[in-house]
Formats: sequence, structure tokens, C-alpha cells
Amino acid sequence: MKLILIALLGLTLTQAVFVKRSNDPSKAVFTQLEAMEEHELGRKLLDTIALQLNNKAPLGDIAKMLQQLRENLILNQQEADQKHAQDEVDCETEIYQYNRRIDFASNEITESTQEIQTLSAKVEQLTQDVENKQVQLDILNEQETQIREQRAEDAANFVKFENETENVIEAVEVIIQKLSAIQPDQEVLAALTQLNKIGATNPILALMQVASTFSAEQLNNVLNKLGEVSVQLAEALEQARETEIQAQLDFEALVVEIAAQRESLSAAREDSERQLQDNQQALDLQKKRKEDATDELNAASSGKEQKEAECDSWRTQYAEDSEHRQQEIAIIRQVEEILATKLSNVKVYLQERSSA
Repeated sequence: MKLILIALLGLTLTQAVFVKRSNDPSKAVFTQLEAMEEHELGRKLLDTIALQLNNKAPLGDIAKMLQQLRENLILNQQEADQKHAQDEVDCETEIYQYNRRIDFASNEITESTQEIQTLSAKVEQLTQDVENKQVQLDILNEQETQIREQRAEDAANFVKFENETENVIEAVEVIIQKLSAIQPDQEVLAALTQLNKIGATNPILALMQVASTFSAEQLNNVLNKLGEVSVQLAEALEQARETEIQAQLDFEALVVEIAAQRESLSAAREDSERQLQDNQQALDLQKKRKEDATDELNAASSGKEQKEAECDSWRTQYAEDSEHRQQEIAIIRQVEEILATKLSNVKVYLQERSSA
């Protein structure tokens, strides 16, 4: 039997087969046998049967050979069916895993995109907030510079006013003193000579020259007016001093207020900067998350596509192999049936086939 199987698997037939048509009733059998010639296995079976018949092999051996071939094909098909079933399970499992990866990556992309939009708006808002607070700090610094300059200018003006007013008051006091020394009956020349000692260009001298011509009543009126002027100047100076003191106090209070505002703004700006840094880091993480998820989506999609193509290739190959085996099994069954019922016709056919 082993020799029969080896002969069957090793035989090849390349020449064209021309079989003379018989006119007897076995024509239908000949037609079936000729159809087998179109299939490689059919040709090999006919070659093997012809060889066995020539070698006077028992018909039972030929039948056993055909049965073994058919059973081997059926067993191969069962194994192929089992492998195909397992392949389908593997395909379904792996594609399911790919779909899970795709769903997870897609969800990651959706969530990270939303987070990126939210964090981008927050970063933009905090960036603007930091810039605004810096502008406010710059304004406060400029205000402090301006009020310090204004305070210095006002203080200088006050000192100047104070010195000038004190000089005026002193001058008025001198004039009052000098005018008070004038006696209406005193000789004018003696008074002028006395006043001339304080300077030829002194305006007091001119005033004394005029005042020396006054009557006693007129002189008293002038002295009273000058006294009022002196008092008013002293009061004005005192008021100016109080105003200057209050201005200095207001300035110091304003400087303290600006310092407090600066400290508060600086703290708020630093807090915004910390929030900005935290949100920027979170934004960078979400961008990395989206980038990784995109890579994973592409990898999973590509893997799924390749797996689906591989599974389709397996299914196609399985279908083709299964169809081929079924054809071979059908041919073997047909040969078995013909040998069992039409052996004589087979022998005639094979004789005509070998002589063609």
C-alpha cells in the first residue's frame, strides 16, 4: 500500500490525453472519466489505477488506497476547519484589542483636546492678568516718582517762601522801627542823615524821605498799616508752615498707601505667575497626552488594518483550499463508485487511454 501511495503522489502527467470515443453504452462512463482528466488528482488517480491493474494488484488494494486518500483529505479538511476556527477566534480577539486601543486613544484625544482648549484660554487669561498687574505696578512706581518730585519741589518752594516772608516781615519791622523813631518836629536833614547809614540804595531811605513829610496823624496811620501787614505776613507764614506740615504728612501717608498697593499687586502678580506656570505645565502635559494618543491611534489603526488584511487572506486561502479538497474528495468518491460498479468499463477506457 505504501508503494501505491508513493506512486500516486509522485506521478505527473504532461502529455495530452486523447481517448477514442466508444460507441457502446459505456459512453457515459467514458465521459465521466474524461472529465476527471481535467483535474490533476483525477489524472494521477487514473495513472495509478492503470499502473496497479497492469501489475495485477488486487482490486481491494486499489479501493483501500482510494479510501485512505479520501479519509486523509477529510482529516486534512477537519484540521483546516479547526485551524480556521482558531484563526477566526484569534482574529476576533486581536481586532477587539485593536478596537479597544483605538477607542481609548480616540477618547484620550477628545479629552485632551478639550483640556487643551480650556487650559489655553486659562493661560492666555493669566498671561494678560500678569501683564496688567505689571502695568499697574509701573503706574504706581511712576506715580510715586511724580509725587516725590512734586513734594521736593513744593518743599523747596515753601523754604523759599518762608525765607522771603521772614525777610519781608523783618524788613517791615525795621521800617516800623525806623518810622517810629521819626519825630514830626525833628529836622528832616538830621533824620535823613541817620537813615542814610543803612545804604544809599535802600528803599527804606526813600520811604523815610517821604514819611518825614507826614504829619503825626499820617505817620501813625502808616505805622498801623505796617503793623497790620506784619501781622498778616506772620499769620500767612504760620498758615504756610501748617500747610507744609500737612502736605508732608499727606505725602508720607500717600507713599505708605502706594507701598501697600505695590505689595498687594506684587503678591497678586506672583500668584498669577504661579498659576500661569502651573497651567502652562498642565497644558504641555495635555499636548503630550494628545500627541501620544495620536501616535497610539495611528499604530492601533494600522495594526488593525494589517490584521484584517491578514485575516481576509487566511479566509480566502481557507476557502480556496477547502473548495479544492472538496473537489478532490468528490473525484475520489466518483472513482470509487465507478470502480465498484463499472470496473470493466474502466479497464477498457484505460486501455484506450494508454494506446491513444
